[in-house]
Amino acid sequence: MEVSATKNGVGIRAYRGDAMTLLAFDLDKSLCKNFVGFTIRVKAGDRDYYLYNRLTFKEAILSANRINAKEKKSTLYSPIQKFRWVHVPSTEHFLENPWFGDYTYEVTPRFLMDEILQPVDADLTVSVTIHVGPFKDNGLWLGFTRAFISSQAYSERFANCGRLRPNKNDLVFDIKQNSGKARRWNPQTKKYEATDFTFEEQHQYLGWQARDRVLEFLEETVRNPSLSLDVFAFDLDEPMVVTKLIQLAREGRVRIILDDAGKHDQAESMEGRFAALFKREAADPGALCRGHFQSLSHAKVFIQKQASGAVKVLTGSTNFTSNGLYINANHVLIFDDLDVAKLYERVFEASFGSAAMASFKESLLAKNDYSFNGGGDPAMIVRFSPHPKAVVDRFFPIISRRIAGAESDVLFAIMDDDSASSILDAVRSQVESDRVFTYGITDNTARTLLYKPDRIRGIKVAGRGTETALPPPFSKVAPIPGHNIHHKFIVVDFKGRDPVVYCGSSNLAYGPEQKNGDNLLEIHDRDVVTAFAVEAIRLIDHFHWRQKQQKTKKKREPLALRDNSEKKLWHAPYYRPKDLLFLERTLLVR
Repeated sequence: MEVSATKNGVGIRAYRGDAMTLLAFDLDKSLCKNFVGFTIRVKAGDRDYYLYNRLTFKEAILSANRINAKEKKSTLYSPIQKFRWVHVPSTEHFLENPWFGDYTYEVTPRFLMDEILQPVDADLTVSVTIHVGPFKDNGLWLGFTRAFISSQAYSERFANCGRLRPNKNDLVFDIKQNSGKARRWNPQTKKYEATDFTFEEQHQYLGWQARDRVLEFLEETVRNPSLSLDVFAFDLDEPMVVTKLIQLAREGRVRIILDDAGKHDQAESMEGRFAALFKREAADPGALCRGHFQSLSHAKVFIQKQASGAVKVLTGSTNFTSNGLYINANHVLIFDDLDVAKLYERVFEASFGSAAMASFKESLLAKNDYSFNGGGDPAMIVRFSPHPKAVVDRFFPIISRRIAGAESDVLFAIMDDDSASSILDAVRSQVESDRVFTYGITDNTARTLLYKPDRIRGIKVAGRGTETALPPPFSKVAPIPGHNIHHKFIVVDFKGRDPVVYCGSSNLAYGPEQKNGDNLLEIHDRDVVTAFAVEAIRLIDHFHWRQKQQKTKKKREPLALRDNSEKKLWHAPYYRPKDLLFLERTLLVR
C-alpha cells in the first residue's frame, strides 16, 4: 500500500511496511534556495510529536535560534537532510507502548536564512495518512526482527548490553529476571536514574514483529487442545519457544525434525540439550526426529494442524533462537490458508525420519513448483529443496534472468551474496551496473560499494564489521555478536509493473539447493513486495553511513547538519540526473 500528496511544489509518498513506514519526499528545484531539510510531524491517535534527528546544527546556529539541548533533536529544529526516512514506531517515542492505527505524517521543507531557521510554512506543509501496524494482507502475515542491537537507540535504552541470556548453558530461563541497568529519564522525578531492565524487555525490543508472530503462533496452538504442531528447526534455543514446544510435547501435540549436522549433533549443543529435555518430558519421545538431508535440515517452519489436517503455516529465514530473533535481521511469513498449510504438511511427512530425508530429493515435492493464485492467497510459487541438479538448472536461470532484466529496481538483504550461484551473480551484476536503482546489504564484507557522487552505480553495504566507536554526537554502540544480516530475500521491481520478492530459508546458492532442506518462496504481490523493499531500505540506511564513517579519515570529527554555507550544497546530488540520489528521489516519490 502507498499513498501520496503534493502541494505547492512539495511532494510526499508513504509506503506501508510491517509496523513501519517509508516516507519519500520531493521538492521542486525552484524552492531549493536556503533549503536545509524536512521537518516531520506525526499524529497518531492521541499522540502528536516530531520525529527525531540525531544530527543537529552546529552550536552557533543552535544558539542563534535559542534551541535548547532537550529540543534540538526534534526535526522541528533539526530537519532531516535526506529525501526519505523510515519511521518505526516506539524507536524513540513511547518506547514501552507502541500504538498501531492510522498515522498522519506532515512534512515541511525548512529554510535557513542568515543562520536563522525560518518558521514552519503551512503553505508548504503536505500530509498523508496511512495505516501503521503489523502486516496482514491476503491471508499472509509478515514479521521482521528489529536487528538493532548495534544502534544508538538500543545503546541508550539498554546501555549496550549484549547479554541476551544469563549464561551459555541454560536452555530455558526466566526471561523476567534482570539483565542489566541503564540510565533512563524518569518523568516523575524529571531526572535520569539507573533503571533495571529484563531479558524480556530486550527480547521484545529486538525481536519486534517477528517475535510477536512466532510466539502468537505457538501460544494459539498451546491454548487450543484441538491443535497440534509439526516443526522443522535448524537452530533451537529461544527460551519461550523451547518452553512452549516442551509443553506441547508433554501433551503429545508436537512432532519436530531437528537438524543434527555438525555441532548440532553434540550433546552439549543447545540442540543436543533440547533433544535430551524432549526425551525426558515428551509423551512420545519418538516425536522428535534428529537428522539432515544431504547436508542440512535448514528450514524454519511451524505447521499448525487440526484433526482434519494442516490449517496454518509459519516459515521464513528466522531460526528459533536468541540469535535468530534478537541479533539477526530476519523475516517470518504466516499463511492462514489450508492449501498452503497442507502442502507444507506433505513436505513434513515426506521428511520425517532418516530414510525419508535421504530419499526426499527424488520425490515429486522436490521436483515440482507449487503455484498459488486464488482465494485469499497472494500469487506465489513455493519450491522445496533439496532438488535434483536438473531442477536447479531449470529454475535458477529463470530467477537470474528476472533479476538481470529488472526494469526499475533491485533491492536485497542476503546473508552471503558471494556463493556460487547464477542468482547471486545477477544481483552482483546489477549492483555494479547503472541500469536500474540497486540497493542491497549482506553480511559479506568483501566487495562492498558505497555511494559516490555523480554515479548511478548501486550500493552494497555490509551488516557487520562496521564502525562501533562513532564520532560525536553519536556514542559508542555494541559490536554485533555474529551475523547481523540473516535474511535471504531479493526484491525486483517493487516500483515496476510486476513486482516480485524471493524469500524464505534458502541461501539462494547453487550447491546448497541440491543438499539442504529449505523452502524458497516467489511472491508476486505489490503490497508484500513493498514491505520487503521497506525492510531493505531500513537496514541499508542504518549501516551505510556507519560503513562510510569507517572509511573516512575524519571519522572522529563531530558530525552536524549542513547549513548551506559550504560550497557543495547537501541537496545538490538529488537534482543531478547522473547521480544515484537523483534516481532514488525520482523513483520513490513517483
